[in-house]
This record gives sequence, structure tokens and C-alpha cells, in this order.
Amino acid sequence: MPPRPSIEERLARLREIRSVGDLTQLREAAARHLADRCNLIVAEAAKIVREFELSGMESDLLRAWTRLIDGPDPMKADKGCWAKTALIEALAALNYDDPELYQAALTYQQIEPAWPDAIDTAENVRASAAFALARSLRMRTVDKLIAFVDYLQGSTFDQVNAVRAMSDTGSESALPLLRMKLLSHGIHSDVAGACMTGLLEMTPTTSIPLVAGFLKSEREELVTEAAAALGSCGKPEAIKSLILAWNRTADDDLRRSLVLSIGLSRDPSAVDFLIQQLELHHDPDLILNALKPNLVYEEIRLRVDEAKQRRKRPIR
Repeated sequence: MPPRPSIEERLARLREIRSVGDLTQLREAAARHLADRCNLIVAEAAKIVREFELSGMESDLLRAWTRLIDGPDPMKADKGCWAKTALIEALAALNYDDPELYQAALTYQQIEPAWPDAIDTAENVRASAAFALARSLRMRTVDKLIAFVDYLQGSTFDQVNAVRAMSDTGSESALPLLRMKLLSHGIHSDVAGACMTGLLEMTPTTSIPLVAGFLKSEREELVTEAAAALGSCGKPEAIKSLILAWNRTADDDLRRSLVLSIGLSRDPSAVDFLIQQLELHHDPDLILNALKPNLVYEEIRLRVDEAKQRRKRPIR
């Protein structure tokens, strides 16, 4: 009997099948490898199901999930939670709607030994479950939000994804929760940034003044998060608030953050401001970098070239 192929060889074979893209072959390979004892093989098979949206494989995914969760040693069966994360992502990609499954995954923890401290490797499992739950049609919005408030009590990573999941529900009921979290004392900057982005996506008109207020914060990291959120929002009032912040500060680091955030917007007022600064500002490389997203348009490229020529000093 020939020796069993190594894990590396089986992974290579799976990736080879994946690259060919034959759906029948992919389906057969995914079903076979989802039953494998190696978590890395299971994860790769689940990724194939997700990538090619192989409908009808929900039962195979669920069997693999149950085997990994209900076995005598879930950590030994799936060290690092690679397989469990991939399985939840694949089920979500197939629009499998099972609130009980996702709620269980949302609270799952897997503490593994590490130096200097033990780590919870199930963070991505919880995040994937949260986003799947946010899209569920079988669960009331209020119950989703309650679950996400509980999820919000975890690590910074958990909090960021809880906020994003709240936003993903698309419900106005999430707005007061996002505002309350944003205004909470000592909020982590990453969590604040997620709150700002969610609020600006859902209700930009009423949220711009709130987020713009953080441009005056004494915490530099909150100013940076607010600037990035407002730039991505791209609304004229958001750009106006960034320009006002630029005009009232002389701090070079803050100005760098503000100008790059202004460059995220495609609003004409943002482009006009940046081109004006290109003619006047001492750091043309910074302004040109901020303008990069807009340089795909020939009209703007021409305006930038003209601004370069009008500068008192040549740009090297």
C-alpha cells in the first residue's frame, strides 16, 4: 500500500483542483476533504465551497462543524480555529440562515497556550458569525442587537466587529447604540473608528457634526480616525469640516492625516482644495499622494499638471 500523502501534498492537490475550476471536480474534492481529520485540509475545502459558492454542500459543512465543536478536544481537533472560521464563512456565503448556529459561534471561545499569555484563537469565528447573524432573515433585529451588545463586551477585536455587525443590520435601532459606544469614556480608537464609519454610512447628515467634533479631540488617534471616516464619507459637509480643521492647526502630523483623508473623497470641493494646496504648500509630494485616487480622471490630471507649472518652486 502506498504511503498516505502528507498534509502539504494534500493541500497542494486541493489548490491544484481549485485552480482548474471544474465545478464537478471541486464539489467532489470539497465533500471528501471536509471529512478529513486535518483542520488545515478542512479549512481549505471550506474555502473552496465559499469561493465557488457550491450550493447544496451545507450538510457537509455542518457535519464538519459539529465534529470539530462536539469532539472530545476541540482545540486539538482545530488548533488556531482555522477550520471553524472557514466553515462559518462558507455557510454564510451560501446564505445558510441558522440563527442558533451563529449565536453559538458568536459566543465560542478557544483559549490556547501561548507566550507570554494564553490567547483566544476564536476571534475570527465570532466575527464571521456576527456578520452572518446580521444578515439573518430569521431573527428579529432587536434580538440581533442584544446579541451584539453582549459581543461588544469582549476584546478590542470583538468590539470592532460587534460595531460593524450592528451597522450591517441596516437598522435605525442600531444608531443610538453606536452613538452611545462612540461617546463612552476611554473608547479604543479602532472601536471609535468603526462607530464613526457605521454612523456616517447609515445617517451621514446627522452624524457628520458628531464625528467632526472628534477632530478637536486631545487624543491624536481619535482625530485620525475621525478624519479617515469623514474623508471616506465624502459628503461636502464632511470635507468642509476637514478643511476647517486643516486651517486651524499648524501641527504637521495632523495636517498630513487631514490632507490624506480629504484625498479619500471624490467630491469636487476636496479636489479643488488639494489642487490649491499643491500650488501653495511646502510638501507637494504629500498633496500629490492625496490626489492619487482622483488621478484616474484625465481632467484632474491636466489640472494637476497646470498647478505644478504655477508653483513658485519646481517639483522634483
